[in-house]
Amino acid sequence: MDKKKNNIKYKKIKVNTFLLTGKINNYEIINNLKNIIKEKSITVDINYKTNVTGFFSGFNSLNENIDFINFIKEIKKEINSIFKYNFFIKSSWGNICKKGDEVIEHSHNETSGFCGILYLTDGGPGTYFKEFDINVEEKVGKFVLFHPLLLHSVKKIDTDIERITIAFNINKFKPWDNEVLNIRWIK
Repeated sequence: MDKKKNNIKYKKIKVNTFLLTGKINNYEIINNLKNIIKEKSITVDINYKTNVTGFFSGFNSLNENIDFINFIKEIKKEINSIFKYNFFIKSSWGNICKKGDEVIEHSHNETSGFCGILYLTDGGPGTYFKEFDINVEEKVGKFVLFHPLLLHSVKKIDTDIERITIAFNINKFKPWDNEVLNIRWIK
């Protein structure tokens, strides 16, 4: 029997990351998304079971939502400034956090493109990005696009508010990937 000895090496490498903020002013999209999140997050059985200790609309609950797709279309210019590849929506979901809720520090390292957050309410504690040492202020219509490896969190909410956001993961389109067989193209 031929015994091969495996040789494995590890090396930490530096990766360029990005953090982009912008704002949309289409309040029809914003209000429609806020309403759908309130409706969907009531019945999901994984509330308080993810990195978000709060209500949750389900990981793929907005992937086909026309208002979410129109939001992506509205920020196409900003997306093109950070990501030059064809892409598809891997997952998109809504969160509702209230007093005592928080988002535990995490990354989205399973994502091959970029990630984002759209704020649908004002006045939350902001999203803290550890590597940039930046806390992004929450304003209605503000969005953040960021590299999947960036650690981010939201401190525990200590006021009586309702923080409503959309989070999303975008993957690079690879024609051989079975995940994209039923893809909906955004033009």
